Amino acid sequence: MGEIVKQWNDGGLLSIVYTGEGNGTAVFSSSQNDGEARKMEVSSVDASRSVIVVRRVVQAAGQSSVETYTRLAYIECNGSQFINTGYVVQEDDVIEMNYISTSTTSADKALYGCYDSNGYLWFSIYSNTGYVRFGSSASASITNARLRYKLTMKKSSVTVDGGVSASPDFVGMPQVPLYLFARNNKSESESMFGYCRCLNFTIKNGSGEIVMDMLPCKRNSDGAVGMIDLVSGNFFTNQGSGDDFKAGGEAMMGDDYEYIPYVTFAKNKLYDLGIVKSTYQLEVMFARSEKSATPYLYGCVTSPHTASVTAYLSSGGAWRFGSSYKGLTTNDTLIHRTIISNGKTEFDFVSGTFTKSTFTTPNTVVLGGYRAASGSLTKNYQGKVYYFRITEGSDVILDWLPCRRKSDGVEGFWDCVSQSFVEPIS
Repeated sequence: MGEIVKQWNDGGLLSIVYTGEGNGTAVFSSSQNDGEARKMEVSSVDASRSVIVVRRVVQAAGQSSVETYTRLAYIECNGSQFINTGYVVQEDDVIEMNYISTSTTSADKALYGCYDSNGYLWFSIYSNTGYVRFGSSASASITNARLRYKLTMKKSSVTVDGGVSASPDFVGMPQVPLYLFARNNKSESESMFGYCRCLNFTIKNGSGEIVMDMLPCKRNSDGAVGMIDLVSGNFFTNQGSGDDFKAGGEAMMGDDYEYIPYVTFAKNKLYDLGIVKSTYQLEVMFARSEKSATPYLYGCVTSPHTASVTAYLSSGGAWRFGSSYKGLTTNDTLIHRTIISNGKTEFDFVSGTFTKSTFTTPNTVVLGGYRAASGSLTKNYQGKVYYFRITEGSDVILDWLPCRRKSDGVEGFWDCVSQSFVEPIS
C-alpha cells in the first residue's frame, strides 16, 4: 500500500491511497472544500515507467468527495443528446463555442438554445445557414455557418471565425436555463437537437469574467462522457434519450502541461509528423494569419513528385498526396478544416477527388513548413493550428491537441495516442 498527500492551491489536503499490485485500486479523498470549486492533476506510472496515467481531480464547492476526469479532444452529439447547463444567460454575457457541424440536413440543429415568453436565444444550423437569436423573436442569419468553426455571440452581434458576422435584434432575455445541443422550450420540452462536435464552450459576463468554462471530459469512475465546468466543478452528461456522447481522443496531460486552443506559428517552428503512407488519412484545422504569402502548412517534397505530401497554400492551393494533388483555395484568414487521403479531399465539408497513387514518403513530413527533396527544412507557415490527426482505417496514428509546457512556456501538441508532449524540432 502507498499513500500520497498533495495540497490544494487554496489549502486543505488531497489524499491518494493505492492498494494492491499492478491493476490495484487508488482511492481519492479530501478535506471539506469550503470555497469555490478546485481542481488538481495527479500523475501515476507503472513499474516500468512506460505507462503514465494522468487524472484531473475536481472537488465541487461545499463537498468532501472528489472525482477524477480525463480530458477529451471533443464530444459529439448525433441528434438525441443535450445538456442543461443550469445557467440563465444575462443580457451582457458573451458566449463562445468551438464546434464542428456534422450534418447538412434541412432542419434546425441547435448548437445551444432556449426561449420563453421573455425572450429567445439560440444558434441553429439549417442546411448551411446559421440562424441567430439573442433576445428577439426575429432571426438573423449567417451563410455557410456549417463550414465555420468558432462562434462568438453577444447582444446585437454574432461572429463566426472572427470575420463573418450578423446583428440580431434585441428585445429581452429568456429566463430559463440554456441547453447545449438542443433548444430549451420554456423548461417544458426540448427540440432542435444538434449534430456537432464540441471542442469547448465558454460564457463570460460583461466584465470579462468567465462564469462558465466547459471542456469535454470522461469521468474515470464510470467512463461517462460529458462536459466539465472548470468554474463550478460540475460535470454534465447527456440528459437526452439517446446514447451517450461520442468521445474524442483522451489527453492524459499532467500538471506540467496546460491545454491551449491552438498552436501559433510565425515562420519560427516545425513539428515532425512522421513518415506518411498512401494508406493514411490526414486531418487538420488551421487559420492563416496572412493571406498573400505562399507558405506550406505541412510538407515533404520529392523530385519528381512521386511521393510528395504537401499543403501548399498558394492562391490556388496544391494539396499533394503522392504523385497527384487537389487545388484548394485558402488565401484568407478564416478557420478551415481539411481531410486528405489517397485520391480524396474534404475541404470544409466540400468533397473532391484526384488521381490515386501508391507511395511512402522517403522522409518525415513536417508541420509549419516543408522538408525539401534534399532534406533541408524551411519554416514559413504563419497562423494557427487547432489540431492534427492521422489515421489508417480505424487505427489512429497520431492525434494532436495544442498544449503548453508550463516550465518554459513552449507551445506544442499533446499526442492522445502516445500520451506524450510533442515539441518543435526546429
